[in-house]
Amino acid sequence: MKQFIYTGMLVLSIFLLAGYSDGERSFSIDEVNIDAQINEDGTIEVREQFTYTFNGSFEGVTRSIHSDSQHFLAFLLEDDVSAQETNDLEPLKVEEEDDTYRIFTGSADETKTVLYTYTIEGSVNKYTDVAELEYAFFDDSNETDLNNVQIIVHPPNQTMQDTHFFLHEDPSGNLNRSDNGLVYTNSLLEAGETSMLRFLFPADQLTGMEFTKDSPMLANILAEEKDFAERLGNLDANMGKAVPIIWGLIGAVVLTTILVFFLHPNRYRGNKSEDALIQVLEQTDPLFVKYLRNSSHLSYDSFIAGLFSLKQRGIVSLKEVPSLIKEGDRTFRFTWVSENETVDMADTFLRSWLFTKSDKLGDYFLLEDLLDNKGETDEVKKKKAEQFEMDFYKWAGLVIGREGYQGLRHKWKGYSFLSIPLLIISFVLYNYFVTIDTISQTAQWVLPVIVGLLTVVTLLFNRNKWVNIAYYFIVLLMTLIGFSLTPAVILASVFYFITFVSLLIIPNYYWEKEIKEINYATFKGYWLFIRNRYPTGSEPSKLERRLEYAIVLGAGEKYGKQCGKAELAVEWNAIYPLLHNPVYATTSFSPSNLILYTVVLHSTTSTSTSSPSSSTGGGGAGAF
Repeated sequence: MKQFIYTGMLVLSIFLLAGYSDGERSFSIDEVNIDAQINEDGTIEVREQFTYTFNGSFEGVTRSIHSDSQHFLAFLLEDDVSAQETNDLEPLKVEEEDDTYRIFTGSADETKTVLYTYTIEGSVNKYTDVAELEYAFFDDSNETDLNNVQIIVHPPNQTMQDTHFFLHEDPSGNLNRSDNGLVYTNSLLEAGETSMLRFLFPADQLTGMEFTKDSPMLANILAEEKDFAERLGNLDANMGKAVPIIWGLIGAVVLTTILVFFLHPNRYRGNKSEDALIQVLEQTDPLFVKYLRNSSHLSYDSFIAGLFSLKQRGIVSLKEVPSLIKEGDRTFRFTWVSENETVDMADTFLRSWLFTKSDKLGDYFLLEDLLDNKGETDEVKKKKAEQFEMDFYKWAGLVIGREGYQGLRHKWKGYSFLSIPLLIISFVLYNYFVTIDTISQTAQWVLPVIVGLLTVVTLLFNRNKWVNIAYYFIVLLMTLIGFSLTPAVILASVFYFITFVSLLIIPNYYWEKEIKEINYATFKGYWLFIRNRYPTGSEPSKLERRLEYAIVLGAGEKYGKQCGKAELAVEWNAIYPLLHNPVYATTSFSPSNLILYTVVLHSTTSTSTSSPSSSTGGGGAGAF
C-alpha cells in the first residue's frame, strides 16, 4: 500500500514541478522609450529603448515592424544608458523573417535594456500645404503588455509651430506637444491594442522630398478629423438606436422561416405510413434514387447504383469471386447476361466503359478494377483516374439526359418574396453603420458602392440560392472587419448569419408531386435503415434488393449487420452474393470505403503565402 502512495506522490510531484518549471519562465517589458526624428527627405530615424525583466532563461527578444524599415540594429545598454553612443557598442546578432527581427541576447533572471535603431521609409506623405505622418509603433499584433510607454516624434525643424495631431484607437494613451516634438505617453499599453498617431506639420519642412500629391490637403484632413470626433462622440448613442430594430429583424426572419417551412410547396402532405413509403422506395430505380438523394447530382460512386439498376432489370448478374490482384482477398464481379430492349444510351455506354473483360459467361468487370491499387505507380494511377473521370462524366451526362430525369422540379416564385425584402433591409442596415461608425472618408463612399453593387447583382439573381448566400457571407465578413465591434454590429452580424442560414435551408424550387413522394420515401427509408427499423423478412431476393437500396442511400453497413442476424442468413449461399456475407458486401460497396482512382487525381497540397506589409507601421515586441 505504501508503495502505491509513494508512487502517487512521485507522479504528483513531477506534474507540480513541470507546471512550476513552465510557469516560472516569464518576462515583462517595464519601460519603452522611443525617439523618432522625421528627416527632410521624409524618412524617419528611430531609436527605441526597451527595458526587460526576465524570469527564467531566454535566448533573445523580438521586435516586429510592419512598415518599410531599413538598417535595423540592436545594442545591449549597460549601466548609464543615457550616456551610451551606438558607435561605441557592439551590435547584437539579428535575424529577420516576415517583418519580425529576432535579437539574440541570452538572459536569465535579470533586468536589461536593449536599444534598437532603424530607419522608416514611405510612411510620410507630402502635400502642397501640409505633411502627414499616420503611424502606429504598436498595433493589435503585439502580444505583450507594454508598461510606461513614451514616444516622442520630432518634425524636421524640431519646432511644433503650425502643427496638428490626433490619437486614434487608443483610449488609454495621452498625446501632447512639447517644445520640439509630439509626445505620446501611456502607463500601460495592453497587448492587442493599437495606438495610431496622426501628425500634421508644414510641408515646407520636407525640403528633400517630392510631393506625394500635388494639391492642398490640410482642410480635408481637418474636416475628416472633425467628422471622426463627432462620430466617435455619438457612436454609442447611434449604435444603441439600431439594437431594438435589429432584434425585431432577427425575430421576423426566424418567424418567417418557420412559416415558410409549413407553407412551402415542397412539403410532402401525402400518405406517410411506413409500409406505403417502403413500397414507393422499392419500386423506384436505384440510380434514380441516388440522383434524387444527391439533389439532382451524380457523385463518382453513382455507377454502383447504375449497376444495381441493371441487376434489378435482369441485365447484369452479380457474383462474389476471388481477387485477381491480392491473393486471399475477395471482390465482386458484374456480368452482362441479357440483351434487354430497355437498355438505352447510358446503359450501353456503361457497358463499353466498365465491361471490358470477357469470358464464356459474357462481358464482365471486377469492382477491384476501379479501386486504388497501392501496387501501381502514381503515374499509372493518375492516368486511370483521368480516364475514369472522363468516362464517368460522359455516362452521367447520358443518365441526366434521360426523359425521366427532365422537368422534375420548378423554380418557386415565393423565394423572391423572401429574398428581395431581406436584401434591401440588409443593405440599408449596412449603410446605416457606414454613416455612423468611425471609418475614414474614403471608406464612407467606397463601402456603400461595393455593397450596393453586390446588392444590385444579387437582386437580379434573387431566385438563385447560391448568389444570395454568397452575398450574405461577404456582407457578414465586411461588417465584422470594417466596423467597430459594438453590441449593435455584433447583433447585425447575427442577423446576417441567420438570414444566410434561412436562405440556405429554404428551397428555391419545388418538386413534381410524384417526385416529392419519392423524395419523402427516400428520406423515410434512410431513417429506417440507420435505426435498424427497416424490415428484413425471409425472402432472400427481396432482402437482397433492400440491401441494394441501403447501399445506395449510404446506410448499407448498418443494414448489412441487421441482415446478418436474420434467421435464414446461414442458409443463403452465393446465389445471393450480397446476403452471403452482408457486412462484407455492404462495406465493399460503401462510399466511405470505395477508394476510387479519382482520389489520386483530386488530392492536393495546400500552401500558404504571406502578403507584403504596408508602410502604416504597427507591430509588437516579445521574447524567445
